[in-house]
Amino acid sequence: MKVCNKCVLPETYPGIQFDDNGVCNQCRSYSEAETRETHKQFPDGSSLARALQGFKNPNHKYDVLVPLSGGLDSCFTLIQIKETFGLRPLVFHSDHGWDDPTATANVEKLCKELDVDLVIWKNELVFMRKLFRYFNQSRYPELSACHVCGNMLYLNGLELADNFNIPLVVNGYSKGQAAMMHDKDKAQDLYGKMIEIILETGDREFFDIFTKKWQLLEKQVIYNNRSDLESGPLPGKLLFIPFFIFKFYKTQKDKLQQICRERFDWQPIPTSYPASTTNCKMIWLNSWMDLKRRQYTHYHDEYSTLIRAGEMTRQQAIEDLELNPPAGLLKELADEIGLNLDGGNS
Repeated sequence: MKVCNKCVLPETYPGIQFDDNGVCNQCRSYSEAETRETHKQFPDGSSLARALQGFKNPNHKYDVLVPLSGGLDSCFTLIQIKETFGLRPLVFHSDHGWDDPTATANVEKLCKELDVDLVIWKNELVFMRKLFRYFNQSRYPELSACHVCGNMLYLNGLELADNFNIPLVVNGYSKGQAAMMHDKDKAQDLYGKMIEIILETGDREFFDIFTKKWQLLEKQVIYNNRSDLESGPLPGKLLFIPFFIFKFYKTQKDKLQQICRERFDWQPIPTSYPASTTNCKMIWLNSWMDLKRRQYTHYHDEYSTLIRAGEMTRQQAIEDLELNPPAGLLKELADEIGLNLDGGNS
């Protein structure tokens, strides 16, 4: 199978084209966009800090909502938000039922260390089981169950920010995740396919919960350039910022791990996918299904952007994205959600 010589996207990626040097059109487009967008970024952390002060509100208990998975990126983000920028965060952890205890322990330890309020959102297990089953067996291979789940957890955060009247959400998304969020055409296409798949199940209750949650997107504003932040809070709107979108923050796992270990004894999950991350167990099954159906995972897309941004080598991405599930885990997870690994329901 042909794979881009610069990133890790294969020939099965929708719309991909390779030039004579074996470099894909996604890599070429990224380089051109980086040149055009430079003026939209803050030049350094100090200028970003000044802009963030506009979201301090003495009349409210919290200035910002910070989703915290227990992984390195989100933990570092919370430390910076509290200690470098001086904002008052409400911390949000979404537990969909397959969180690793190590990740949850990281969340609780850091919040205790920083003395910040934490809300743990327990998702309804029946709904999440259906979500993983429906989208792992959907007829659209480009629709990863991880993508759908990630969107639902993201929407939980927006709902919590809206309920607490917090106008700012800062998430420890990498540049790769941020790039995926900013692809509006792709997001709209995938949403339409999600609705098709749900309607085909005939599960009206699931459809109602899913679509009601999605209405929160009407209130979000995704950071695109510095004016979005410098203009301050917008009435009735929630500004979302992927923390690592700024050029002066880099997704350097070794460095972040050292900082987090020294700060609050952060611990890694013994076995996780991709390697060097702190992710839930269900990612093993979702990623295995992605590879089976389309020959790349949700994370090949993200890591390809990190390669283009110079924050990960291609060889490191290849190593981290090698899928070697613990023995018996795929069958265990598939049984939990009623999925037959050979196709159809179990």
